Amino acid sequence: MTTDIRSAERESEQRNDVDRQLSTRRICMVVHAEYPRDTRVRREAEAALDAGHAVDVICVRDPGEARSEVIGGVHVRRLSIRHIPGASPWRMVFEYLLFAAISTLVLIPAAVRRRYQVIHINNPPDFLIIAGLLPRLSGSRLILDVHDLSSHMFRSRFRGRTGRVVGRVLDLIERWAARLAQVVLTVHEPYRRELIAHGVPAEKVVVVMNVADQVLLSAVEPNEAHAQSDEFIVAYSGTVAPWYGVELIVDALDQLALDVPTAKGLILGGGDALDAVRTRAVDRGVADRVTFTGWLPTAEALVQISQAGCGVIPNLPTELNRFALSTKLFEYIGIGIPVVVAKLETLEAHFDEAEVTFFTAGDAGSLADALKWIATHPDEANAKTRRARERVTLQYSWAMNRDRYIRAVEAG
Repeated sequence: MTTDIRSAERESEQRNDVDRQLSTRRICMVVHAEYPRDTRVRREAEAALDAGHAVDVICVRDPGEARSEVIGGVHVRRLSIRHIPGASPWRMVFEYLLFAAISTLVLIPAAVRRRYQVIHINNPPDFLIIAGLLPRLSGSRLILDVHDLSSHMFRSRFRGRTGRVVGRVLDLIERWAARLAQVVLTVHEPYRRELIAHGVPAEKVVVVMNVADQVLLSAVEPNEAHAQSDEFIVAYSGTVAPWYGVELIVDALDQLALDVPTAKGLILGGGDALDAVRTRAVDRGVADRVTFTGWLPTAEALVQISQAGCGVIPNLPTELNRFALSTKLFEYIGIGIPVVVAKLETLEAHFDEAEVTFFTAGDAGSLADALKWIATHPDEANAKTRRARERVTLQYSWAMNRDRYIRAVEAG
């Protein structure tokens, strides 16, 4: 802990004079996640940098990562804390509390030396807002970025009385954190409405969507070649967590063995449910037809996905997924592959049946039917994708969302 604090102090002092000349705002982003793997934080940091601001990021540290480095102009400070996927409730609480404590101790002296105009706190946890309290009292603009509703996340993982009780506590912490922040960012309009219903003033809440990075997408040629491919590859990219339903892809491949014998699975990513999905593939007898790549750089993952016959959003019908709108959905559409999507509230609110192919959430048989339709109707499937891309361009582009973020940073 002492090493983290002293190192941060030395670096911030060295950069102060340079940043005064280069930037109209000095921004510190705090996130309990890996940087640059967290694509939302990375895109916002790069957007602020492109707008002429200096950006520091405080985040967790995976084994082998540098404690401090500059990535694309963003100064990254990694604390000596490792995120443990699938941890027990008490281990998770300890990890969150420890990160909040150390990030606060690192941020306070850095804020004095760097004189940050903006402190951007990313949830979860919402109580991470404490890291920005003293800088706020000193005049910094305090932004809370709600990636997920914390109570929904907890109840999705931990059921029963504990989940209900802790969920209510997390709701209270969310309201407290939103009250302390001058701006509350969130990922889409359904979350905005939910936050307002929870008591957050409507004028505080700004939507900055988790849409795909157009710079990365532009490097990948839109793909409609799956119609002529010898294999029908079903792709999933992202976190493999219990509530994301990745095992449904394995079950659907088993059911497609006769109707679409060339069907294969491609799972890009990792998480605490990855071993369970691997075991499921063995149990279903399709292990030889499913490739697991682990985590890949985003650009490399997009190239692999572009060779797929379709991408899948297999989210299970949980409280958390009621509001889920994954970046990977926009990535699939952006690189031109058809998408099969669980029929859930927020997903339906952003796309319709003319643009994506829905299946009944949690039903592997329904997913298999949707995949079969994509495989046997390639022209119609590609037409859906073209319409989806048009909607993204007109309504959900990163340029629009980037501008909203920059206005939030530069206001006040």
